[in-house]
Order: sequence, then structure tokens, then C-alpha cells
Amino acid sequence: MSHIPIHEAADIVSEVGRILLSSGATTNRVELMMRKAATCFGYGKTEAYVTPTGIFITVSDGSDKQTTSVQRIEGRRNDLGKISAISHLINRLQMESCKAESPSMSVTKLRAELYKLDNFKPWPAWFQIFSGGTTSGFFCLLFGGSWLEFAVAYLVGVLVTGAMRLAGMAKLNNFLLNALGAALVVIFAKTLDIWVPYIKIDNIIIGGIMLLAPGLSMVNAIRDTMSGDLVSGTARGVEAVFIAVAIAAGSGTMLKLWDLLGY
Repeated sequence: MSHIPIHEAADIVSEVGRILLSSGATTNRVELMMRKAATCFGYGKTEAYVTPTGIFITVSDGSDKQTTSVQRIEGRRNDLGKISAISHLINRLQMESCKAESPSMSVTKLRAELYKLDNFKPWPAWFQIFSGGTTSGFFCLLFGGSWLEFAVAYLVGVLVTGAMRLAGMAKLNNFLLNALGAALVVIFAKTLDIWVPYIKIDNIIIGGIMLLAPGLSMVNAIRDTMSGDLVSGTARGVEAVFIAVAIAAGSGTMLKLWDLLGY
């Protein structure tokens, strides 16, 4: 890709990092892709430092020109498809920049592609809610539930996923959101237990709670730590622990309240 103004390069590189980090990418991958993108623009002396909530980047041409950008990341969600798409785009740019012929993608087209990927929603809301139900149901089976309990767990998963989507619009922090989700799992499971006979409530609650388990956060914490990003690894690990505590607090509190009511 042709050499572009340093401020424009910093803006695009920072946008690449923002999309990756807000989609749940590890800090090592974010820093790597940002440096690759800067190199494609002709700024090989770029330094990037990423934490789970912020991006710090200095783009330099190796002489007297340099610019620094700081960007805070407010919200994060897991979107492996978006991470893969952005990584593929940057790797393609790098391959083209190494060739003798001029690259096929202009800066304007690159910005449009980044905007498209950032706003792309591959699955409609109804399918995500359906998937939440099937996830809960099959985890119930995995932990020894019957097919009747699978059906109840599926319904619990659908209700919890839909309720979590609505609660997410209120911009709650992760601790409160996961505590609320765990509490709703118990409420829906206990309510259905009143109307559906011969079911084991433990398997249904476990299946619903697995929707909230911070598995990917813990994996990313381990990957960051193993790659040497100790600050990010520790931060992600603490975040995963707090999510687990929120799930335990929400479900435990609701189970105790239900027990006090005599059900």
C-alpha cells in the first residue's frame, strides 16, 4: 500500500486495534496486527502497547516524524469471526505490500472494509436466542439430564438469553449483568419446576449457568500470560474470576431466597 500521511496511518491502525480488542482478541494478536498494518503504510518503526481496556500506539517513520494515539475501549464482547476477518484483511494487505505490483486496496476502500466488518452482524437476534436455548439444553444433557430436562433447560436458555440482551441495553457492568443472568436462570428454572413434574432442577440450573461461564476470558488470560503480556493476562484473569463470583452470587442468592419462600 502506498505511503500515506502519518496521522491518517495512526488513525487507521488504531481503528484496527479497537475492532480487534473490542471483539475479544488477545493483546498479543492486537499488537501484532497493528504493527503489520502500520508497516503496510510504510511506518515500520511503530510501537503498540495494548491492555484489555486501552490502546497506546506511536507511529514513526524512523526519523523525526511520529504521532501517538491513545484510545480507551469501553465495551468488549466475544466475536471470533470478526477477529478472523480483520486478521485476514491485514495479512492480505501485508502480502500485497511485499509484491512488486501496486496493491488492489486503496485507503478509502480499506476504511470502508473496516467499517463493514465492524458493523457486520452475521446472525439475527432470533438465531442467537435459539442458540442460547440449545446450548443450555445440551449442557443439561451433558451433565446427565433427561430429554424432558433438556426441553426445560432449552426454554430456560431462551428466556435468559433474551433477557440478557434486553438487560445489555441498560449498559450494566459485567458483574451486575452476570449476577442478574444467574439469578434469572434460577428464577426461570424454579418456576418451571412447579409446573413440570419429574425433573431434576440441578441439571437445568447448571445448563443455564454454562451460558454465562467466562471460558474464553480465562483462555485469553492464559494466552496473554504465556506470551509475556503479564498486565493483560492478570487483568483478564481477575475479570474472569469476578464474573465467576458474580454468577455464584446471583444464583446462590436467588436459591436462598427461593428456599426462604418455602419452595
